[in-house]
Amino acid sequence: MSKNVNSTQFRTVDVDAYDEDNYEDDARETGDSGAAEVTERANQVRGLLNQLKTKEALKMALKNPPVGNKDASVKEQNYETVVSVLKSFKAADIDAAVADLDMVEIDILMKYLYKGFTCSPDKAASLLQWHEKVVAKGGLGSIVRVMVDRKGI
Repeated sequence: MSKNVNSTQFRTVDVDAYDEDNYEDDARETGDSGAAEVTERANQVRGLLNQLKTKEALKMALKNPPVGNKDASVKEQNYETVVSVLKSFKAADIDAAVADLDMVEIDILMKYLYKGFTCSPDKAASLLQWHEKVVAKGGLGSIVRVMVDRKGI
């Protein structure tokens, strides 16, 4: 009638390993992109901007952001690269550029827009134009994904 309550097999799971304070995302460990990669990307983006290939420059700037890198200067350098691309667009070309992005790139762009709102309030007016177009394509889900994402850009 009664089961064996002396069994301790269920106690082999370390529940402390799943505590939020001890938890670390796997992507943070493997998502490192170094300063050399960010500098190389910035040079490629500048070259594309000089050739007036703004859509390709935007895609290149959003490619493989330094999410897992702990060096703030690397993240800042990549942020400046993205903002320089965004500033190079004319207001009429923003719709076409956003339409060419996939959902992952939309989410990355949204992260950079929110970083721009917090770090560079003087650029907020131009970033709001981008925000409007990105929300139109990505929807509210994009905003929610950016707000709850633990990985900082």
